[in-house]
Amino acid sequence: MSVTSRWVGRSVVGRGAVGRSAAALAVVLSAAACGGGDTPKPNATDAVSPTALKTCQEVFGRANVDAVRADLGDGFRPFDHSLTETRDGLVAEARGWAVGKDDLRRTTHHPCEMESRTDGSTLRVGSTVGWSMYDIDFVSSGEGRDRWRTVADGVYVGSRPDNLGTPLVMPCTIPGTVAGQGKELPLQVSVNDEDRKDDRTVSTERLLKSLAESTRELLGCEEGLSVPDDLLP
Repeated sequence: MSVTSRWVGRSVVGRGAVGRSAAALAVVLSAAACGGGDTPKPNATDAVSPTALKTCQEVFGRANVDAVRADLGDGFRPFDHSLTETRDGLVAEARGWAVGKDDLRRTTHHPCEMESRTDGSTLRVGSTVGWSMYDIDFVSSGEGRDRWRTVADGVYVGSRPDNLGTPLVMPCTIPGTVAGQGKELPLQVSVNDEDRKDDRTVSTERLLKSLAESTRELLGCEEGLSVPDDLLP
């Protein structure tokens, strides 16, 4: 099941010492909201797909998927997007990126979605990965500190969820890219699990950590970066 979407942005002229200006980002985010960056809404099937379940286990870990399944209850269904296509798409985008030609267009991928439909309601846990519209200079200093928290060296978590969930940004240099790609075009992953009950079997930050680590391994990021356990307040 292919579930990619587009972040649509506008060209930004000039860059300050701390990354793109807040005004330019506001324009980009407004355009993105209208351009289709929402988490996809997969259609349930009658049986659990073994392929989708395996992909979700690779993305979040077997124990974490079992815990989410317990939280969502009856009617659990996993949905996936090819990890090979996700990797190839992100690598190609990174290798084609250039500082002076960045128009802030980004493709997002949703490698694993899990949902449950019972009693006329739908509960959903989703994942999103892609290249961030924010550079590391922005999220780590100045205006960016109002939106991002530094949780470890090179790891930044959004201070509040957005329409894709709780975001995490970190440098990820892909072999064969231009100098500075890892910090100028960092990786962003998000977990959206707001539908789950408060007494969750597995925490949001544990899912976010697992998604970040599995995505770094999938892409072969060159940085020796460690994602901590404590990501959320």
